[in-house]
Amino acid sequence: MATTFFFKEDGAVLMRVRISKRIDGVHREIFSAKKIITGLFISQKDWDYYHSLQTVNARERYLERNEKFGDSIGRLQEIRKRIDACGTDMNPEKMDDIINAVVNADQIEREKQRLKEEEENRLAKEAAAKLKKQMTLSKFIDLYVKEIKEEKRTTLQHGRTYARGSKFNTANALGHFKEFMKDTGITYDFKDVDLDCYSRYKNWLMSRDISKVKFKDTERDYKKSRPLAKGEKMHYSDNTIGRFIKQLKAVLRAAESRGYPVNPAYKSAEFKGKVEDIDSIYLTRAELEKMEQVDLTNVEDKKNYELARDIFMVGVWLAQRVSDYNNLRPENIKVDNDFGTPIKYISIHQQKTGRLVEIPCNAKVCDILEKYPKGLPHLSEQKINLYIKEIGKMAGIDEKVEVNESRGGKVETKYFKKYELIGTHTARRTGATLMYLAGIPIYDIMRVTGHRSINTLEKYIRADKLEVAQKLRHNYDYFK
Repeated sequence: MATTFFFKEDGAVLMRVRISKRIDGVHREIFSAKKIITGLFISQKDWDYYHSLQTVNARERYLERNEKFGDSIGRLQEIRKRIDACGTDMNPEKMDDIINAVVNADQIEREKQRLKEEEENRLAKEAAAKLKKQMTLSKFIDLYVKEIKEEKRTTLQHGRTYARGSKFNTANALGHFKEFMKDTGITYDFKDVDLDCYSRYKNWLMSRDISKVKFKDTERDYKKSRPLAKGEKMHYSDNTIGRFIKQLKAVLRAAESRGYPVNPAYKSAEFKGKVEDIDSIYLTRAELEKMEQVDLTNVEDKKNYELARDIFMVGVWLAQRVSDYNNLRPENIKVDNDFGTPIKYISIHQQKTGRLVEIPCNAKVCDILEKYPKGLPHLSEQKINLYIKEIGKMAGIDEKVEVNESRGGKVETKYFKKYELIGTHTARRTGATLMYLAGIPIYDIMRVTGHRSINTLEKYIRADKLEVAQKLRHNYDYFK
């Protein structure tokens, strides 16, 4: 067998293959062919010089300096190797196949990779389609809650993982929809959640008797303030029902984004829960001073009472959410120089929104923080609410407050002593309201609270009409 290469003036490579076989004691040529190898170009001079080099190292160095030539050499050697391996079985078709496979190896490999990727995509689409057929709304709700708990899903608005309270609230809200399906005996899938389903679910929620549900200390306990009569029922508020429906819509939106066949009815203006602005209290400066002056010397668990009051007061003057003002660290406390005067301020990345807010420390905040050089200790929100209500009671903040709230489709009017309504969020509302009454421009208040919408901030400002009139008169000559 002999495989010989010849080189034309333009560098084109001509290959000649001759194969002989011993027949009856005589070597006879059984195959002979010539073929121009398209795509490879080497000059006769380069070929001869390469083969004149006596050592392997010399040849390798030469190929390194002449990369294109080295590639052609390697391919020609591979062609010769494959043809020799065929022996006397060589034929024109095999020779063409070998040349094509070696010369176009890169293109063939790319095509193989393309076909492989196409096949993988096809299989992935088939798997996804199969999964869609297997996935149900109930299963998707479980997956959605699981992803939130494992922090594999982020909030749509801020792109952040869910806070601990939000994880619980989401699971709780969606659990009601699954309970609704179980209770009614109707299994709703993606396509089934239409306006009729919405009406059924809303009516089911409105009719639920929650009189046996134990309220958390972080919520107003209506049963404690007004014990239920025997046989009397208690229903979810319209706001709570609105939150449940909002969570259901979030799940449907997430399912639709993944390609599941969701009924578009959830986007309808009718498919929503009623949200009403429940009157929430704020504390006046006089009331805050009363709370500050409460003597806790003889109170059992004095240390926690004092800590709860300090945490609450810091919340008032910073006007932040409890998750941001509870457990302030030394790293949050910054000192800057204002034309020779040192100023202290608090720098916080809000947990819910991720926004950076920086609030100057007033004298009250500075005094409190100096008591805790290692940072403001953490106290559970439940305990803060418990202690701060008691302090409000000791301070005599007991005026009657009317609260109107829709429950079960009916407006309920209840009366509370003001201290019963004091909670961690009262601090944020109080801070925003006091800044407003002090004449601070609304946009500056928004920089402190982190609100981006004036409409949202307005819900936090709880000044009554008389206080607003007094603010206008004191701050503007026009009313004097």
